[in-house]
Amino acid sequence: MHLKKKLGQHFLVDQNIINKLVRNISPNSKDIIVEIGPGDGAMTKLIIPFVKKMYLIEKDIDLINELVFILEKYKNSNIINQDILKYDFSIFDDPFRVVGNLPYNISTEIIFKMCKVNNILDMHFMLQKEVVDRMVSIPNSKIYGRLSVMTQAYFITEKLFDISENVFIPKPKVKSSFIRLLPRRSVFNNHMHEEVFSKIVKSAFEGRRKMIRKSLNNYLSDYDYDNIKVNPKLRAENLTVDDYLLISNYVC
Repeated sequence: MHLKKKLGQHFLVDQNIINKLVRNISPNSKDIIVEIGPGDGAMTKLIIPFVKKMYLIEKDIDLINELVFILEKYKNSNIINQDILKYDFSIFDDPFRVVGNLPYNISTEIIFKMCKVNNILDMHFMLQKEVVDRMVSIPNSKIYGRLSVMTQAYFITEKLFDISENVFIPKPKVKSSFIRLLPRRSVFNNHMHEEVFSKIVKSAFEGRRKMIRKSLNNYLSDYDYDNIKVNPKLRAENLTVDDYLLISNYVC
């Protein structure tokens, strides 16, 4: 198989780990599953016999040809040759699940995209360990940042287990982790609240060394901090997800 470094391709080859991933996903006959970056179909082959429908989104046309051959006996597969960052998830009327070994070079972009997708039941992703640790980190931590707040606002996050770099071809330079994300419901009051929340989180962490009085001066005055009972001398990493939701709701 010809690997394409620019696509961030690392293929999982340890069958014990593949089995463990699928056990944690626990596919069933009612599931509609979207797999992002199925690659050589290592997980796909173990999932597709047990689900109602499976959509495989793969950018590499060479891998598409292999997947067509591997899955030709299954009538419940739909292979889509597209960049996941350009894919329109609004085509799904029914709730669906998402799985994937995400390309590490665009994993954060994918997570931000998935935050805005409706009808997701859950997501299971294999990602760079450093990214997963940031996603589940808590306030006042050095690795707590914009990704932490955005992910935890939209999802209940659960790091399931770490994965050695030795189970991939080619061997990546970093360890990986497997994470489960369960959507939170009714987090935002309306679309404006959601948009303002995203902008405030971004502004806060762009100036993470500054007190929020400075980094959020386009949104709040000293008078406002008294109203919402948030200390303006705190920095971005000191605020909880609920603090950001409170501030964005107040600004709206």
